[in-house]
Amino acid sequence: MKLVCPPPETRIGLEWQYKAKALLTPSEAKFHQILMRHSLPGRIHLLCKPRLADFLDSQKDLTAFNKISQKHVDFLVCRPTDWMPMLGIELDDDSHEKAAVKRRDAFVNTVFAQVGIPLLRIHVRELEEIPHLVSKLSHAWLERSKRLAL
Repeated sequence: MKLVCPPPETRIGLEWQYKAKALLTPSEAKFHQILMRHSLPGRIHLLCKPRLADFLDSQKDLTAFNKISQKHVDFLVCRPTDWMPMLGIELDDDSHEKAAVKRRDAFVNTVFAQVGIPLLRIHVRELEEIPHLVSKLSHAWLERSKRLAL
């Protein structure tokens, strides 16, 4: 095992400058806490910002892969036994009113519909509606379970 981390005073010369940032926005972090608080430990695996290509098979079609390789969802809820995707979650804010974002959202919605994974879109203003959120998440999980049982 080897830890690769130079001392802080070491200067690394790269053509591009990178800086660490938080993985989740404040709204996403808040939703993550809500979801983890209201799901029993061990009942779900929750992935943050997975690429669509990480959990969707493009059947070796490079064009299909390229369409999903640069897109992600905010959260993916998986079954703990086999990591099967059960539902996707997108937190939407006012930026989702822009034309380009609407096109991206429509594409992602269509992909999720095609593969039979429920996609729950939650506006950040709805984050305080805990009973409603839990109900929607439970319903989506049950619907996905029914589809997988067929």
